[in-house]
Amino acid sequence: MRKRKARQRKRLVLFGSAALAVALATTLALFLNAKSPGPESEPTPTALAVSSIPLMSASAPAYSASTYSNMGDVVLLESPAPSESEPESLGEFVLTAYCTCVKCCGEWSAEHPSRIGTDYVQKTASGTIPTAGRTISVDTSVIPFGTTVIIRGHEYVAEDRGGAIKGNKIDIFFDDHNEALEFGCQTAEVFITNNKED
Repeated sequence: MRKRKARQRKRLVLFGSAALAVALATTLALFLNAKSPGPESEPTPTALAVSSIPLMSASAPAYSASTYSNMGDVVLLESPAPSESEPESLGEFVLTAYCTCVKCCGEWSAEHPSRIGTDYVQKTASGTIPTAGRTISVDTSVIPFGTTVIIRGHEYVAEDRGGAIKGNKIDIFFDDHNEALEFGCQTAEVFITNNKED
């Protein structure tokens, strides 16, 4: 009985060793093929995967080897890369709207009498050209310049600020004053994508 178990154990070790040798030989062949393709050889795919081979026990973690032809490296992958984190809620904000007119921007407007006839270009407080569908005015102590936020599924960038924009309040830029008036005053939950620009 003991001899039979010893023979079975020996067969398992030999089988595992043979399987490992085949996997290593295949990986080495793929590595060499990726490193030095011949003139007539077919192009090597970006990534060639070698199936995972359990070595000793079924409970052991499975690993896979991949060869990347653009880097020529063999990489052992234990688990998939972590997925991107969900946007974080900043809470409910009061939403208002503005445009570049004198009523909305006062002396900073290109339409202000003191700016007419000059080469003045109206910009946001962060130095960008205000753009509908992108620019929002914020309290920078709550949302710093360059931060991307999501409002009702649409991404905006914090590029401007104003004296009346304090705390949980956001002013959304529109190209036209009538559109800004039509938007009026609303409330919505605001999310941050954690990708503040430099």
